[in-house]
Amino acid sequence: MKRIFPVISLITLLLVVGTVGFSAITGRGPIECLYLSVITLMTVGYREPEPIGEAGMVFVIVYLLCGASTFMYLITSIGRWIVSDQVRHALEQRRMQQTINKMSEHLIVCGCGQMGEIICRQLANQKCEFVVIENSIERIQEVCVPEGWTYLHGDATDDGMLERAGLLRAGGLAAVLSSDADNLYVVLTASMDNQPLAIVARAAEESAARKLKQAGARHVINPYRAGAIRIARLMLHSGFENLMEIVDGHHADLELAELPVDDGGPLAGLVVSQSPLPERELMVIAIRHADGSRQMPVGGGDLMSQGDSILVVGKQAAIHEFVAESKTP
Repeated sequence: MKRIFPVISLITLLLVVGTVGFSAITGRGPIECLYLSVITLMTVGYREPEPIGEAGMVFVIVYLLCGASTFMYLITSIGRWIVSDQVRHALEQRRMQQTINKMSEHLIVCGCGQMGEIICRQLANQKCEFVVIENSIERIQEVCVPEGWTYLHGDATDDGMLERAGLLRAGGLAAVLSSDADNLYVVLTASMDNQPLAIVARAAEESAARKLKQAGARHVINPYRAGAIRIARLMLHSGFENLMEIVDGHHADLELAELPVDDGGPLAGLVVSQSPLPERELMVIAIRHADGSRQMPVGGGDLMSQGDSILVVGKQAAIHEFVAESKTP
């Protein structure tokens, strides 16, 4: 709009000048003179309602030349804007692709609607590398560009788009498109090309949730059901709200994280009280054992074995520091 405003202003000025000029030449009213100005600028051809004299002819000639020049400028400007936008978009996509090609173990978010945007903001807050695939250029300009997120403009159900997002090198994928059918296709494609990939999918219908699980999604979230359950819990247990705020990240300095108990790691073979977790003020609230069973609550004497995973609550900095040290050989 800012680009076209000068041209609109120039056309308006020409119409005003033409109306005043024809009024002075013919002595007619403003509406008739505006009409003469418009058909003159549009070069549709007309016969003067009365002789206008040499001065009038000179005015019409100059007016026609100015009008023709303005419309030529308008057409070339619009063409230049279209081409420049296409070139800019192509260069931006090339830059994004170069950034994605350097990523490994990153996360892919398919869809940047309301749910996708919230996911991306959480990932950005955690300093995670991720790529957004969004089909709406308006949504990209509204959300992704101002936030500085890495994105691809295109259809996530396109196999080539997932490949461009680095699917084979990715560590996780969230399928949160608006259509259950589209999410199912994305999950099926991703699980076939990268079987170890951790996939989380959105489902609006319970029937779709079962199919998404069968297709390879590790977790399936129904936002309506999850929201309704939380509302019911908050209504029934007012004290439950504090824990939910921690889980949802409403306390900026606290985080809920799942940590693996790896062979040779700092946790394998230790009971909770003898592990390095208490001194870092990390509280273990659940243990998922290698056989799939879950233990909750957790006591200080409970053993953490290889293949287990633990759910801890603590300060973000402490969790990130512990994870970094655990990966250091």
